[in-house]
Amino acid sequence: MNLNINYITQLLNYEELEAGLYIIPTPLGNLGDITLRALKILSSADLIICEDTRISSKLFTKFGIKNQMQSFHKFNSKNMIPKILNTLELKKSICLVSDAGTPTISDPGSDLIKEVINKNIKLFSLPGPSAPIASYVLSNFITTSFSFRGFFPRKKKEISEAIDFLRNSGFPVIFFESPRRIIKTLKLINIQYGECNITFVRELTKKHEEVINSNISNLIKILNVRKKISGEITIIIEPYSKQNLKKFSNKDVLLIAQKLSKEGSSLSEISQIISRDFDLSKREVYQLLIKNMK
Repeated sequence: MNLNINYITQLLNYEELEAGLYIIPTPLGNLGDITLRALKILSSADLIICEDTRISSKLFTKFGIKNQMQSFHKFNSKNMIPKILNTLELKKSICLVSDAGTPTISDPGSDLIKEVINKNIKLFSLPGPSAPIASYVLSNFITTSFSFRGFFPRKKKEISEAIDFLRNSGFPVIFFESPRRIIKTLKLINIQYGECNITFVRELTKKHEEVINSNISNLIKILNVRKKISGEITIIIEPYSKQNLKKFSNKDVLLIAQKLSKEGSSLSEISQIISRDFDLSKREVYQLLIKNMK
């Protein structure tokens, strides 16, 4: 159903739009999640800067928004920021939108916002769709504290830092991940972090939305049998608990050591990882491995 934008503007009955930069969240998938205030501001602003104008135009076409659009993404931001600042200094209103969700949350825009603040230009933030929050409330271990870490890292050093953060966090940690890497990432977390509860959210708010609350081993089994995994993915990982790890037997330790060995880790490296994860003496772990692994 197409909504009449003039009716929406009259319904909201807001005062004239102030000059400044407006950070506008857009739907994650279901276009019905756009707010009335967002529609009003998008229809009234002097310019809309979009991560991808082709994607944003689908939303704007549905709601009859015909404002001027310009692309603004990580590849052109260096050249675009001075032009945007010049426009804002002329007392114009500009909206910043990403392809989906809240801008700057793993999307371009943070550099622009820093410059806007430095120039003392007015900045407005609208509430709206956010994948980390919308996914977090679907998990089965919600607490008052959590951490969002963006996309799970790719580089070895950054992966190690992410695993260390998981161990020391004491609260649930949220990551984004791509469908082509999700199984590899889950296996890595299972090996280096250990067995844990996890919430898997895919295609949030869309027709094929999927939510799985499970332990990580079972989730890997579920995904392994699929021919294809597609869509945007968010995972929420439960807090680390050394008490649970201490319940593991020598047999469990050896099974994990074998997995790490297949990944290419040396006995010394395996001893270090296991002693840290299981809160055991590195020397004792090393002696166990020497006796039981060739």
